[in-house]
Amino acid sequence: MSHHTTVDLAILGGGCAGLSLACALAQREVKRPVAVIEPRTAYEDDRSWCFWGSASGSTRLPQTAGSALGLVHHRWPSWAVGLAGQDAMARQAPDYSYQYLRSSDFYRMCCEEIQANNHIEMRLGQAVQAVQAVAPVAAGWQITTDTDVFFARQVIDTRPPDRSRSQQATLQQVFLGLEIEFDLPANIDVGTVELMTDMRLVEGEFCFTYILPYTHSRLLVEVTLFARSVPDQSVLQAELNRVLEARGWQHARIVRREYAVLPMGLPYRSALSGEPTRAGINGGALRASSGYGFLRIQRWADQCAQRYLATGEVTGHDSPSVWWHWMDQLFLDVVARDPALAPELFNRMLTQTEPARFVRFMNDQATLVDCMSIIASMPKRPFLTALSRRMFALAGVGR
Repeated sequence: MSHHTTVDLAILGGGCAGLSLACALAQREVKRPVAVIEPRTAYEDDRSWCFWGSASGSTRLPQTAGSALGLVHHRWPSWAVGLAGQDAMARQAPDYSYQYLRSSDFYRMCCEEIQANNHIEMRLGQAVQAVQAVAPVAAGWQITTDTDVFFARQVIDTRPPDRSRSQQATLQQVFLGLEIEFDLPANIDVGTVELMTDMRLVEGEFCFTYILPYTHSRLLVEVTLFARSVPDQSVLQAELNRVLEARGWQHARIVRREYAVLPMGLPYRSALSGEPTRAGINGGALRASSGYGFLRIQRWADQCAQRYLATGEVTGHDSPSVWWHWMDQLFLDVVARDPALAPELFNRMLTQTEPARFVRFMNDQATLVDCMSIIASMPKRPFLTALSRRMFALAGVGR
């Protein structure tokens, strides 16, 4: 790509959202020139994507967007939850399984699909420095990277939020995990995910253990914090070491490591004049109260690809409904104000709600009855207090 090259569509960022869109376009045999700009020089097995799907493996996703689900590495029929110092409770919904997809498999599939299309170019090792609308705006965009300058008629920005934007979130979900392997099979229940076990407080923030057992000798173990500010990684490392020692896993071989910070409750912001359309985390892909976003991104990628091929225009994620936003934000307000309540809140939600209702709630497929069931499982006083504060703030009375 040389100076003053012009493409029809520039996808800024080649993470989950950027690759998903490029892959959907490739599978639909896009004929317009498309460029994906990504600063990393190579893809690694650096994360895990999990979600609930039907036990049979089928989904409601369109075929093109759902192709990644053929890469699901493992499925578990049940998931365990529990408070620190108490036995975990296994939960199960007959029609659903908890599913895990390796990032390395996803990256490889997307890159192979993209490389098979002569109209899409992957530009690895390039960091975007500036994006400017060319006057008039309809004329397109000038994109400056650390190695090049080029033009695009349309831009979709899937890059993660910068630090100042991330700090606008109500909470930060921070996790550190290790995939480990034993020389000999261990006494591990390979049919159950530890979704949220040993729920506790660590340095005043809500923390839980998350374990994905692939086999009797290999698993992913993580500690996750819902924190008001991002803690030093040493805090998570110390807690992860404690978990490994408590389980007798401290001498296992480390296969890989993953670490991430996900903003929870990031304010939704529509694209302003002179700004490109956003997608991915910075565009509202994550479920505010959980951090789950993979299926949302796949649905968006398929819709965006269809619109682009039909009209030449791109689109961001749908704005959240008032109802979903209200429920998620109120929950985050309660946890942020009093983290000590979080273990009991999550434990009630996960153990006092019918599992299938909980899964539909997490998958954005909940009925009104499902939502009412979630609400009924919660203690009322902290939520009424949070609601009154929010109403007063909206009225300008105070916080």
